[in-house]
Amino acid sequence: MHGRDRRIPVNISEDKCNLPQSYYLFVIFGNEENDFFKIPKETFLIGSSLGCDFRLSDRKIPSFCVEAKPVFNNDILVKLKIKLLKGKAYIGHKEIKKAELKVGDVLRIGKTVFKLEKVYPFEIDYRNLVEQKLKKSYVLDKEDTLFFLEKFFKIATEYHRPLSLIVFQVDYFNLIKQSFSENEIEQIFREARRIYKKTIRKSDFLGRIEENKFVIILPETHEIGAISLAKRIRDRFKTAVFKVDGEVHTFSVSQSVVSLDCHRCKSYQEFLELGEKLLSKAVEKGKATIEFCREVNA
Repeated sequence: MHGRDRRIPVNISEDKCNLPQSYYLFVIFGNEENDFFKIPKETFLIGSSLGCDFRLSDRKIPSFCVEAKPVFNNDILVKLKIKLLKGKAYIGHKEIKKAELKVGDVLRIGKTVFKLEKVYPFEIDYRNLVEQKLKKSYVLDKEDTLFFLEKFFKIATEYHRPLSLIVFQVDYFNLIKQSFSENEIEQIFREARRIYKKTIRKSDFLGRIEENKFVIILPETHEIGAISLAKRIRDRFKTAVFKVDGEVHTFSVSQSVVSLDCHRCKSYQEFLELGEKLLSKAVEKGKATIEFCREVNA
């Protein structure tokens, strides 16, 4: 049993980053799946017992346990020397008594699978935020949307990471309100959210801040990537058919794209306000318009 890495993707952009990295053991399969432990400088124990995964240095040895001795060279983890103390341990399908783990290697102790990885400090923050989102509804309310936007804005500005935002609304909403009941309008929004859900990544955040105003928070995304996403969404709406009480309708959305690539905003509120201003320009130009900073043909 190798164990499949089923953690929520973070989609870290590939641009150069000179920040220091840390080393972690991630639980990629087991009862504590998605948990992670930072590799210390000193020798420690890794164990699994009674359905619980843990790393320890002074507890009673559990049902499955290995001793792990990290070898660092100028803060770079060269290898992780492991020695079996109790139970069985495997690397791949090979049972081991002693071994040396390197970054990227996978270790199974009992029924728990760990993966040794090197990560940037903000990646851990990203994973924690995505995990928090998954505990909530798929479309965040205004309070949660602003909470996550503030968190991601802080990470992006502190670590000089890319961050983009798409603000959008359904076109001709006032006319729709006159033509459909509240339940029918909610049906339209549900279909629109379904399109967005199929298009955005698991690490992106879809939130509703007004009756007809939504945002997508795009961590680790440069402006060009956000514009491409907005175009895909626009094209999907062109071919989408909405059924409201058996009748077929088509709708479109106007969108704006803002990015820290172009704007050095002082706060997440300023970042959002800029997106709302650009959305107003998009609405003035007509349906299915995308407004953004750069002079690129949308």
